[in-house]
Amino acid sequence: MSEWKACKECGVPRVLTKEYLWLDNGDIVQARDQRDRIVFTECENLDPLFRGIEEIIATPISHVVIDCVRRTYRTYCGLFLPKNVDELVKKKRLDLKSLDDGLAALAAPMGVGRYGFVDMRCEWDDGDFYTVSVSEPNSIPMCVAAHCGAIEAIQGRDHGVRYAEKTPGVFEITAFPSPHPEGLKGRLTFERYSHDQGDITLDRCATCGGPSSLSRYQWHFDRGIITSRSTCRRMAVMGPSQIDPIFRELEMELGDEIPRVVVEAQRRFTKTGFYAMSDYANVDEFRAGLAMRGLGNIKELVIKRTGLRMRMENAVLHLMLVGMMQGIFDAALDLDSTVDWEYTKDGVLELEVSPEMVVV
Repeated sequence: MSEWKACKECGVPRVLTKEYLWLDNGDIVQARDQRDRIVFTECENLDPLFRGIEEIIATPISHVVIDCVRRTYRTYCGLFLPKNVDELVKKKRLDLKSLDDGLAALAAPMGVGRYGFVDMRCEWDDGDFYTVSVSEPNSIPMCVAAHCGAIEAIQGRDHGVRYAEKTPGVFEITAFPSPHPEGLKGRLTFERYSHDQGDITLDRCATCGGPSSLSRYQWHFDRGIITSRSTCRRMAVMGPSQIDPIFRELEMELGDEIPRVVVEAQRRFTKTGFYAMSDYANVDEFRAGLAMRGLGNIKELVIKRTGLRMRMENAVLHLMLVGMMQGIFDAALDLDSTVDWEYTKDGVLELEVSPEMVVV
């Protein structure tokens, strides 16, 4: 669409290469606040991953997903809003709909879906509501939470949220004033990012400065989605601070078996063939691909029939990475495996995948 200018050389929206920085250690950060890290990665695995976790533990988790993402998105939206925005809206110096339209428009180049205004009431009492639609959401609970977090950021007050699928692939989401349970307040913590020097050099577009490999993707602004030109997989720009806290909250609520549940759910989905090492020519290309996605810096990767070993610095979404690598190994060799990993506080991920011993 005309409101999003794309680089004439690589075709990537200028807003992406303006708002985000690709660093030399496999990290992407927000240019406005380099303490906040983001990822550009496949997103069609998100809802299957959440459903897979639910199937394994036989417990719904959508409320945890929505609450975690709502809180992170409320903070994220604050980067784009003026100070004391709630008072300015209350005094009618700023228009609530115009502000939310501006935030919703940012969803299109990020690949998370296409939002549209439906209806609202804003009298600053308990009868208020704000309803939008979203088509082709990258993740249903995450898009629901994003709308709720945006309205909270603008109005400065807690909201509840309800949603329903109106037509296939199109959901209506309504945020309304509602206090959050005391037990949830203050529980979620965010880790601020600090850059460490790395050794990754990504080829850059000479015009916009973004990674030249981004030209392999196509932005469909009218639909709010991003697709790979070669695999047709869908991509999105997201914050690991939206996803990793979900797993930490689940672990606090349900116990220390959750990390292995997440890994197993991701392994099962990956083994269906969604990811594959064959997508990359060699280990160096695989390393560059993960770095372009902002997932970290692979320092060692050995894959043999006898096992897989990987060491990665600055890793984020580490449980999903562990499950992904185990699933890739299982799918490539058509076998089942076991996995062990260690993840340090400074973001170093080490994992080993081994074929299961068959007892006869």
